Amino acid sequence: MATNSRLIPASQWVVPTLTVAENDQLLTFSVQSAFNYHGYDAVGGVVLGFRLLQRALALLSENNEPLQRRELTLFTAFPGLGARDCFELVSRMVTEQRFTLDTDFIHPDAQKGIAGSFYFEFGYRGKRVALAPIVGQPSSAFLAAGRASKQPDATAEIQQQWIAAKYQLANTLLGISAQDAIRVL
Repeated sequence: MATNSRLIPASQWVVPTLTVAENDQLLTFSVQSAFNYHGYDAVGGVVLGFRLLQRALALLSENNEPLQRRELTLFTAFPGLGARDCFELVSRMVTEQRFTLDTDFIHPDAQKGIAGSFYFEFGYRGKRVALAPIVGQPSSAFLAAGRASKQPDATAEIQQQWIAAKYQLANTLLGISAQDAIRVL
């Protein structure tokens, strides 16, 4: 398995897979498969999306049974493409229109992002769970670097700081479990 050298070694990734069902067939996805699908430009968002899915699947499952991937829904205020592609890979919720994005939605306990906020409400068979990253992740330094990188006068140094911040977030999230990374609102 080839990984990006800016990431911690794959041997240090905590819980690097998740499993869903496609009718009677079980499908297992790895963090690496999410990187292969999206790429590494939004590396922090990919891992965030993966951890969110792991937490949602655990909370929405009865008796730890794998969920039917095509029955998952998501309402979110977070427009990040890395997370969105991870959700799509695992559940096909974007192309099948079970993904709703409203960047103007505000939840008092969800941290504001570079755009929108870190609010994720997953649904499955009438059950819902609202999730967000733990307090302090992403860090204020991450958000500041991201906002600075979006400015028209952003220098190459600012862009490099933003890239480093995305990898730092990814490595932080890769090194902890979904339960330690994601909180229930």
